[in-house]
Amino acid sequence: MFLPIFRLLLFRGSPVDVNGTFPTIATFAILLVACVWLTLPSEGTLNLSPEVISDLRKLYLVIPIMSYAFAALMIFTVLNVRRFNDRFPKTISACLGLMLLFQAGVFLLSILSVFLRSIFGFIFGAIELGMFFWFVGAGGYVFQQAFNLKLYQGILAAFAILLISTVIAWIIAGLVFPEEVKTLDLIRRQLLDNLSPE
Repeated sequence: MFLPIFRLLLFRGSPVDVNGTFPTIATFAILLVACVWLTLPSEGTLNLSPEVISDLRKLYLVIPIMSYAFAALMIFTVLNVRRFNDRFPKTISACLGLMLLFQAGVFLLSILSVFLRSIFGFIFGAIELGMFFWFVGAGGYVFQQAFNLKLYQGILAAFAILLISTVIAWIIAGLVFPEEVKTLDLIRRQLLDNLSPE
C-alpha cells in the first residue's frame, strides 16, 4: 500500500499504481488525522495556560483537516473540468499518502527537536522547509500525470491548491472560532515582539 507512495515521493512511478479503493483512502485519511493530532502542542512543550493550549490544539487540529477537505474538493473539481473524473480515487489516495508521509516526518522532527533543539535548533527549521518544498514537488508530480500537465504546471497546481485550501480553512476558522484565532494572533505578535530588536 505504501510502496507506490514512496515511489511518488522519489518522482517515480505513477498515481495509477496507487490503490484507489475506499478502504485505502479511509486508512490514509485516518492515519493522517492521527499524525496531525500527535503533532499538536501540549502543556509540557509550551509555557502557556491550559486554556490557551486548548485553543491552540483546537485550531491546529481543525485547520489542517479543513484544508485537506477543501484540497480534495478542488482536485475533484479540476479532474471533472478536464474530464478525468475517473482518476479521482487514485489521485486522492496518492495525495493523502504523500501528506501522511509528510506529516509523519513532521512528527518525527518534533520528537527529535525535544531532545536536540538546543543543539541543532537552526537545522530543524531548514529541514522542515526542505520537506515542505519536496512535498509540493511530489504533489506536482502527481498532478502532472493526473491532470495531464507539464511538471512545472503540476507543481504550480499543487502550490495553488495548497495555498487556496489553507486560506479558505483559516477564513472559516476565523468565523467559527474567532476567540481562538485572536488568541493565536496575540501569541504570534508577542513572539515577534520578543524576537525583534529593541
